[in-house]
Formats: sequence, C-alpha cells, structure tokens
Amino acid sequence: MDSSLEIIKSEIEKRHQGDVKQLAVVFDTNNRLLVEAPAGYGKTNTMVSKIAYMLATNEIPYPKRLLALTFSVNAAYKIKKDVSLKVPELLKDSNLNIKISDKIFVSNYHGFCRRILKKYGYLLHSNLLNIDNLQSIDDSKPRNTMRDVTGLSYENAMFLSEYNTSLKELKYDFVKDNIIKYNQIIIDELISREVIPYNAILTLTIKLFNDYPKILSFYQNFFTSILVDEYQDTNTLSYWILNKLITEKTNVLLLGDSLQRIYGFIGAIPNLLNLSAEKFNLQKIELDKNYRFAQNPSMLLLDKNIRSNAENPKNPQILEEANIEFEILEDQNEESLYVINKAIKLIREDPEAKVAILVKQRGANITRIIDTFNLNNVPFFYGLYSDEDPIYTKFHRTCLFEFIEILKVNNRVSKKMGKSHQLKIKSLYEENNSPLIEAISNLLSLFWERIFIDFAFVSNEEKIILVKDTFENYGLKQYVEFVNSSIIISTVHGAKGLEWDYVIIPDMEKDSFPNFWGLCNGCSSNSDCILEIKDENESKFLEELSVFYVAVTRGRKQVYFSASKKQLDNSGNYRVKNSSCFMNLKGINKSTKAQQSTVVKNK
Repeated sequence: MDSSLEIIKSEIEKRHQGDVKQLAVVFDTNNRLLVEAPAGYGKTNTMVSKIAYMLATNEIPYPKRLLALTFSVNAAYKIKKDVSLKVPELLKDSNLNIKISDKIFVSNYHGFCRRILKKYGYLLHSNLLNIDNLQSIDDSKPRNTMRDVTGLSYENAMFLSEYNTSLKELKYDFVKDNIIKYNQIIIDELISREVIPYNAILTLTIKLFNDYPKILSFYQNFFTSILVDEYQDTNTLSYWILNKLITEKTNVLLLGDSLQRIYGFIGAIPNLLNLSAEKFNLQKIELDKNYRFAQNPSMLLLDKNIRSNAENPKNPQILEEANIEFEILEDQNEESLYVINKAIKLIREDPEAKVAILVKQRGANITRIIDTFNLNNVPFFYGLYSDEDPIYTKFHRTCLFEFIEILKVNNRVSKKMGKSHQLKIKSLYEENNSPLIEAISNLLSLFWERIFIDFAFVSNEEKIILVKDTFENYGLKQYVEFVNSSIIISTVHGAKGLEWDYVIIPDMEKDSFPNFWGLCNGCSSNSDCILEIKDENESKFLEELSVFYVAVTRGRKQVYFSASKKQLDNSGNYRVKNSSCFMNLKGINKSTKAQQSTVVKNK
C-alpha cells in the first residue's frame, strides 16, 4: 500500500472511530453492496468515506464516472454538497490530485434523465433539444391535461391519466405493456406542443435506451460505478432506468432503509431492498450503531424496538421495554392544550430548541390544535401539506411555469432573477392569504436564498436543473429546516428527511394514526386496538409502521405522544375512540406525566 493510501485509510478509520460495520462498507472489496442504513446510523459519513476510498484506490479511473442517484432532488443536492466539501478533506493530506467533478455525477433520477434527453432527445423529437424551456405539465388528470394541451383528445388524456395511476398503484404489467403507446402520445401530442409531463422524462429516456443501444452502451461504460441513496423510495420507472444502466461489470452500492419506505402511495416498490439484493447479487451490510440517539437510552431503545416489530411483526424479539411519555386526554380541547403547553415548556427549558408537531394528515383534530395556537397568539410554521395537496402542487407548477418564462428571456440564475420570480408569484397570489399559501411562499423565499448559500459552487446549468427539479418534484417542503420559527406543525410525509430537537405526535387514536384507510378499516382488533399481525394485514401494518417510525426518528432529543378519548369527526362531532394500536406495540411501555396548564384559553 503506497503512503497516500495509508494516510487516507488512517484518516477514514479515525473518523469512524472503530465502527466495524461502517468501515466494512468503506473498505469492502466486494463491488456489489447493499447497505441497510436506518435514520441516524451514520449513512452520510459512510457514503462520503466510501467515495473517497474509491477515488483513492482508482476504482473510478479517468474518464469514467461514479453516478450517484436518489429519489428526491433535495437529497441529491445534499449528497453533492457533502461530497464536494467532505471528500477533499479526507484526501487533503495525500499527494492525490483529484478533481471531484471529473469523477462523480450526482443527481436525482429526473435530473439525470433530463441531461440525457437534452443531449440525445433530438433523436426522438427536435423540441427536446430545448428541454429546459418546455413547460412541465401534470398529465394525471384528464381535464387539466386537455386544458394545458390544446387539441388533445379526451381518449388520449384518459390514457395518460391511467398510465399515471398504474405507476402509483404498481400495476407493473400495464406500465410495461403500454410504455410504447404512452411515449408515442407524449411525442406526437405533447412534445410537439412544447410541453412535457413529469413521468415522460423517465419514459422517454427508457425509449431512447431501447431505440438506440449505442447510447445505452455509452452510459453503461461511462458510469462504471452506481450509487443510489434512499433506495427504498425507488419507483417502477426509476428501477427500470437502473436495470438498463447496471451491467455485470458495474460496481453497485445501494443505501436505504426498508422501514423508511413511506412513498408507497405514489409508487415506491415494496420489499425493494431484498429484491435487489438477489437481482444484482449484492452483499448486504447492516449499519448497527445509532448515533442520533447515542446519548439518549430511552430513544435508543424505542428505535430498536420499533425496528424489531418491523423485522418480525408476528413475534418481535424484545429484550427490554422502551418507556415513552404518552398523555391521554378527555377530548380534543384538552389534548390541544396539552400540545401547546408541552411545546411552550420545551422551548422555555431549551430556548434554542425547535419543536415539531407531526400528524398523519389534516383533519378536525389538528385544526383544533391550530385554533388553540392562534387563540393564544403562539407563533408556529404551518407545514400541513403533502405532495398530493392540490394547492401545494399547483403552487409548484405555477412557480415552474413562471421560471421557464423568465428563462426564455434570461437564462442566468442570479439573486436578481430570484427576486423577480418571487415578485411574480406574489402578484399571482396577492388575493390569497391562506395559511398554506403564506407558508409555501415563505419556503419559496428560503429556497431562492439557499441556492446562493448552499449551492454557490455549482454551475449555472446545474442551478437551472436544481430550480426546475425542485418545482417539478414539489420539493419546497424540504426547506422547512430553514424557517425562523421555534414550532413547526407538519405532516409526517412533509417532514421526511428533516430533524428537530423535540417531536410531539398527537392524535394517536384509532382511525387517525394509523388512519382508517391505512390499517383500521377491516381490522379485527376494533374492540381493544391490540393488533394481531396476520398474513392478510402484515403488508398494511408495515406500511403504516414505516410512517410511524419516520415520525419518531425526526426527534433528536425526545418524542412525546398524546391522544384523546373522544375524537372529532369531520362534522365536528365527538366520537369515542381507542388509543392507537401503535401505542400497544410490543416493546413500548406507556407512562403519563401530567402537567399544569400554562395556557388557559381554548374554544
């Protein structure tokens, strides 16, 4: 081993402080690895060190590249930032002269495919040469598609919608058997009119690879190593792209956590980690040290026990119960007071802290909590939106449309452009001062601000792709971490990938968390909500447990739970409800810590 490599290896060992599993990933000579990486287990550091070691050992020889992909645009740019800043630190004391940008290409799936179409898409249609200026549309709703595409028949609009639905509902055969028809309609009817749907960026890349094998062969040989982060979120089309790119010679590193798969409702493939281990002949390594909760034994044990329930739902191996603080209140009025008092108390005791109140979905119960905050003039950030929320999605599509219009005049991404874009969006929504629009507008401002802080180092072309991908992926929610508010009220899906000091999870009742459609509908444990896992409900249980686990692991210091004995329905009437079956999971011991009210106002 030469001296440079010894220096790098020593630096990596020092950084990982004897973590056997992390070092196994970094130094393993097997070129096919699957890394099970739960939240807080040091995945990012492991990934950065692995890339540094691959560069040091010339596993990415010039002019070849490592392709790093992820589902979310924000996650992709975090990887880009981490790699750009931290890999050079690991290599600085060696005599290696490596330019990171010449070795690694980082993107989300859509950003990667957009690059390919920008270069070779003209072979499918000349308008793809100018893909950055094509207007992006949502083809999931027939009437909206017909509104956006003049002359499109209702029959074709219905087919595009059906294809979207099939992707979300994992109807693999329909997606595979009809991709040719889908692409033909896209090319003939939409690209020709200078519009492009979100899914088509992937389907047209698949068509390009199928129709032009030499292009596919070029990318297979160019990207000799492929790394995929957040692999559990991969959907059918993304997986199809990977299958095209990965050959017998490709180095493969997949990182993910099967218990954080919460995008099943938009098409994330179930059990993908295990399926891919077999498909690509991967050696599996499970990271096993939780650094996020290392100084917090109760949270460490809660994390472990939830994962035990996921690993063996019918008979989890529990050695010690985790104590949780679970407050059961008489009704939603009392619960809303508990939540606001708890949040205030936490901030008074820890003034620099941020508190997140996370819920499964909007409804009458969370509305009562919000009313209590407003009534008592306690400020908070409103983050109750999801990728399926029509107002949230329309705001992003409006942002995308106006950004593309600006690009037609000036394609230089600058602070001036950002201000111009924000002013335009503000003028379009000046008569809408709803909490949701106010919140997303705040996120838009933060997004433009962070572009020139976090991504000042990327090229203008990459900034354009970042902006377009963020709006196309409904990604403004990821900028909640930068809001200037001590209290955030958010959905769990909106909180994915983020962290706060403390998390409060209210509405832990039957039909709320898990909700009626998620697990409670048809459950045979209605009388006591002590869930018995059987073959017929195991899949739904694991899906809902994933959302619960993501909610719990958003808290760095502590998580608190609450429920009401009487739950509000959508008509504002109270219904007696059991506490959630998740509060009865094996390995959870509930304790109550009553507190005096510090806020007395309520409806």
